[in-house]
Order: sequence, then C-alpha cells, then structure tokens
Amino acid sequence: MATIIVIDDDKTIQTVFEQFLVRKGHEVMLADDGRKGMKMIEEGAPDLVITDIMMPEMDGLEILLKIRGADRNLPIIAISGGMRDLPINFLRQAKLFGAQEVFEKPVPLDVLGEAVDRALTAEVDTVAE
Repeated sequence: MATIIVIDDDKTIQTVFEQFLVRKGHEVMLADDGRKGMKMIEEGAPDLVITDIMMPEMDGLEILLKIRGADRNLPIIAISGGMRDLPINFLRQAKLFGAQEVFEKPVPLDVLGEAVDRALTAEVDTVAE
C-alpha cells in the first residue's frame, strides 16, 4: 500500500481518483490547490503525487520545480485538460521538469492505474541543474 497525494481543483477528479486508488489498496490524501498539496508533501512522506497542472494558488509546474529543487526523488504524475493546445504544452514542460508520467484529461482509470504501478516501482531521475 502506498500513500498518494492527489492535487486537483476539480472535486469530481478528486473523488473518482480517490475511490479508484483506495480500491487498489492505497491511502489517498486530497488537496484542492497547489499550496495545500505542497504543504502535505512537505509535512508527510508520500510515495507518489498526482497533480493537475492548471490550478489556483500554485500550479503543478511550480510543485514539480519545488519537489525537484529539494532533491526529492518523489514520483510525480502530471495531468491537465482544458484549453486546446495549452495542456499539451504544459504537459511537455511537466515531463521536462521531472514528471514520470503525463496525461491529458480525461485519463482512463486503467491507464492511470498502470501509470501508478509504474511510478511506484521505478527509480526517479531528477532534473539536472
């Protein structure tokens, strides 16, 4: 069982991901913005973070940079959706900033489950400074 923090300002995404991940045997913590999520990461010892990119307060790219800047080998899955080409560009940046997996919303749950399994078993490469 892993501890997974899901950071997303969409309550529906939070609920669906939480129910799915709990059924897979994981403990799930939820944050509805980047600042709250970052505080959870700093105060706890999650095994994985799943973060939206476009959020209020602190976006997912800022979260990625803060985690990697602290030399944390924490696996991260980044997701985004919304306005046409923007999510794809943000997801490319997320991959460059050290996300193990990136997905455009909506993410099929079977695909998410496979990504979670991969992220929890892979070694994390941090971004070279």
